[in-house]
Amino acid sequence: MNNQYLAPICLFVYNRLELTKQTVESLKKNFLANESELFIFSDGAKSKNATEKVEQVREYVKTIEGFKTITILESEINKGLAKSIIDGVTEIINKYGKTIVIEDDLYLSPSFLAYMNQMLDNYCSCQDVFQISGFGLKVRKPADYHYDVFFHNRPNSWGWATWCDRWNSVDWEVKNWVRLKEDKRKQKAFNRGGTDLFKMLKGYMEGKNNSWYVRFAYAQFAQHKYAIAPIKSFVLNRGFIKDSTHCDAYNRYKTDFQDSKFVQIQFPQQLFIERRLINQAFRYYSLSARFIAKIRTFFTKIFR
Repeated sequence: MNNQYLAPICLFVYNRLELTKQTVESLKKNFLANESELFIFSDGAKSKNATEKVEQVREYVKTIEGFKTITILESEINKGLAKSIIDGVTEIINKYGKTIVIEDDLYLSPSFLAYMNQMLDNYCSCQDVFQISGFGLKVRKPADYHYDVFFHNRPNSWGWATWCDRWNSVDWEVKNWVRLKEDKRKQKAFNRGGTDLFKMLKGYMEGKNNSWYVRFAYAQFAQHKYAIAPIKSFVLNRGFIKDSTHCDAYNRYKTDFQDSKFVQIQFPQQLFIERRLINQAFRYYSLSARFIAKIRTFFTKIFR
């Protein structure tokens, strides 16, 4: 791997000091960390009550070492996660052509950067691939399937990477929404990536959420493209806690974590759809899985 072409890393932080520390420490354990450029985007406080915690995080990130370069970009206002990510990724990806994106509640495998850079290099010219996902749901690999990743019809937002041509192709305004909301067949097709997708997109269009992710996922679907997903996850999400903004208390997303520092990844060189793995991953987003998760979240919040 030619380190001269390592993808820059975008880290988005807000007001969760301990989780941010865990994310950074796990990232530093990657053997490619000291050759990687790190860009830290610190969002402004949403209210006066959040100011102290935001400042604590900002003081901490100024002490970070262990990367080729570290650039800290502080916002004076609270942009919110969606605008922070869209603006930040756009700035970096248009300069470097590709980027790796992480948030402040992730714990990363020591081979995370090696995996992400290898996949970015190998699938750069494969237009069927829209995104590289670092997080992988726990699935059982069929005995006759010889790869460590698979083409997934749903991207993931927990540790991911992409290229500037894919990123800049996203229609963040969802200009064809009027047609989509009347097209039941297309809605059903979109929901093959998970029964929550169209509802989430509808929520965004109606101002009920501000998800950048569902618009990105819709762009991947609309362009008939795929994400590369690992069978053993290179990311753990530790954001399922009381103060988390975008996650529930109960985590239904089970993983088999890749904790090795040096791994050899076997991957298909061209589009290869393994429906058995896609179907397994879909179960985590099925109506029954979501219903059970809501019930368990309710009782978790009561009894914790």
